[in-house]
Amino acid sequence: MNASRPSEAVNHPNGVTNGSHTVATNGIANGMKSFPTSGLRYGMFSNWKPHSKKKDDREEALEVIRNGLPKMTRVKAVLGLDIGLESGPIYIDTREEPRILQKFDGEPDCRVKIKPRYIIAFAQGLLEPRFALFKDGFFDESTLPKGDIKVAVKFADALCPVDPVHPASPKPGARLPTPTEDIDQVRRDLKEFGYGLVKNALTRDQVDVLAEAIRQQGCGEVEAGVAARDGGPNGPNQRIWTLINKGQEFLDLLEHPLIDEVIPENLGDHFLVHSYSANIARPGNTPMMLHTDQVGIQPPVRNVYFGINIMWFLTDVTAENGGTRVFPGSHLGAIAPDDPFNIDGTVAAEGPAGTALVFESRLWHATGPNRMTSGERPVILMFFMRSFIRQQENNFLSIRPEVEATMSDRVRRMMGWCTDGAFGGIEGEIREGQFVKKIANPVGPFRDSHRYTPFRMDTRANAASGVRTAELVGNRAI
Repeated sequence: MNASRPSEAVNHPNGVTNGSHTVATNGIANGMKSFPTSGLRYGMFSNWKPHSKKKDDREEALEVIRNGLPKMTRVKAVLGLDIGLESGPIYIDTREEPRILQKFDGEPDCRVKIKPRYIIAFAQGLLEPRFALFKDGFFDESTLPKGDIKVAVKFADALCPVDPVHPASPKPGARLPTPTEDIDQVRRDLKEFGYGLVKNALTRDQVDVLAEAIRQQGCGEVEAGVAARDGGPNGPNQRIWTLINKGQEFLDLLEHPLIDEVIPENLGDHFLVHSYSANIARPGNTPMMLHTDQVGIQPPVRNVYFGINIMWFLTDVTAENGGTRVFPGSHLGAIAPDDPFNIDGTVAAEGPAGTALVFESRLWHATGPNRMTSGERPVILMFFMRSFIRQQENNFLSIRPEVEATMSDRVRRMMGWCTDGAFGGIEGEIREGQFVKKIANPVGPFRDSHRYTPFRMDTRANAASGVRTAELVGNRAI
């Protein structure tokens, strides 16, 4: 890492060494020569050409599949696989001795269209199948597996260094977490089962205020045509994103003491809000795809949890009205569901209004089906991550200026406005615990005009004298 020590930065306030040039009021350095730009576009028309003997991705992927055939005996199916070969799809028949076919009469059990580099990444342990098989479907529905999903998943698992085990269902009568005011029991449940339930985390009045705020905001976003829908083809469920922008109630909830009680000890003092949203499950929805909340972190890591979720119940949550389905204990070990769209064997995390469900990011879970004929199941989700993980929500761009202006230092820290060691600094500032703010006039070029980069015309005249639009004063940027 290249970074100046704080003492060095003091001597040169703008990171500019003192020289003989002065800066006129129009921001142009006096005494600097002016050279016309050459018009060359370095990088776009470079003469450099790579000389590589690397195999074509499709050829390498095919070799990976051939090498993985012996591990596919338990799939017992035919998979049609499109990796972009000029000859068209191939068919992997594992009903008896696994083999690759160029043609297959009939319909395979499952069809998959996938980038060949994903196949290579499976074999290298760099990509989790339940993430990779569906990630491109957000942009290209033709890539979504068609047919028996389990066939696609177990085919991909067979290519990976570790073939995970399907989560076990709880045994009848086994103890499972229930809502409790004993925070130490919640900690034990979180460690053993991957989740715990905090009873009476919200008062009745707090529940009423938050539930009404969510109801009004949800209706308002529908009327404004900006609502986010999911939960099946008809989109009965609704998501409300970036709750911090949606009212003082949601800003206040970020000050709840439960956060300090469970998050720092698990994620460190400089934990970040990864996302802050509401999920309204309504009748007629379909269960969400089983997932972990760190599935987007690739290569996949199972021996470390990166995040903790707090879900605030704004109504009684049950198995009937869409309670979150979980595989208890599925946060530990090489565990993953054979079919992420099948919730059989899961249990609902249930509790009365005011309960807070705390669960860690390796737990396999999903929004459950709402089987009621009316009503809805609103919950608020606060997802916290370790400070070195890029946030799902880019708070610097998402949070409204008037909201940012009212945030307490505590909230500013968890939203990412504070440095943590070598992360989150501005212009080389890496000391821990420094609050930061966007600089209106960052240091730009201070040099003679160059054939690629002319002198920056809009540089302010006072920049050379060390006056900054934003500078560190104590431990705060202003």
